Amino acid sequence: MTETTRTGGCCVTHPGGVVELCLWSVIGGRRIMPCRAYWVEGLLVDTCHARGKRAFAAWAASRLISGAVLTHHHEDHAGNAALLNSRGIPVLAHPAAAALMDRPLPIFERVVWGAPEPAATKPAPACIEAGKRRLKVVETPGHTPDHIALLEENEGWLFAGDLYLADRLVYLHRDEDLGLMLASLEKVLRLDFSVLFCAHRGRVADGRMMLAAKRNFLLELVERVHDLSRAGYGEKEITGLVLGREGLLTWVSRGLFSKRRLVHRILHPGSAG
Repeated sequence: MTETTRTGGCCVTHPGGVVELCLWSVIGGRRIMPCRAYWVEGLLVDTCHARGKRAFAAWAASRLISGAVLTHHHEDHAGNAALLNSRGIPVLAHPAAAALMDRPLPIFERVVWGAPEPAATKPAPACIEAGKRRLKVVETPGHTPDHIALLEENEGWLFAGDLYLADRLVYLHRDEDLGLMLASLEKVLRLDFSVLFCAHRGRVADGRMMLAAKRNFLLELVERVHDLSRAGYGEKEITGLVLGREGLLTWVSRGLFSKRRLVHRILHPGSAG
């Protein structure tokens, strides 16, 4: 993979005054993995990727930003935190995020999103005030150990970071913990919200239903994988039967994302495979 990456973006204002900035990389003429930051009455939720620094800087300069909070340390969420640091804007995150932001980046992530400059964060409190909005911080590990979501109970909004992504999970990232992910989905589904703001899918009006669909898909997948294993099928056979052959994402990411890893982690919870 060569670094022939360009970027693009757009801005959308949603009902209730939530402003969405969407940035994406362009490789081989195709948009790759768009990511989003959300502005809520001066509070910025996530900062998009470092490849979009110029567009992010121009957008951020056009509005009042009193503070920012990262849903987790991944570079498509924390990529421009250093720019906010340079402008004296405080950046909040889970206490574990600071150390995780210093990790070496796989080449796939460097190419698609770029390598962020070192940034400082402060531990997020239990609740964050943003104008007349009050966002409750909810710990939701699984995608990463430091993942958090933000709940605005009066409006029924959930800023979910990467907790949702899609109603079907078919690839597992090397660093993801499926057991913790399922526990976080169950936890969030006990909260009172309807609209979900996803860092990659945008505003999801039927957010509760879609999160429940993802939870149900994973529970059914776990049951089916174990049934096939008890029937004598091996990991590779099970992967093909329940998820299909590995796709392009597995190959271009050099195994960072993998269908077989999802099956392996179901059969061997806590393993590094």
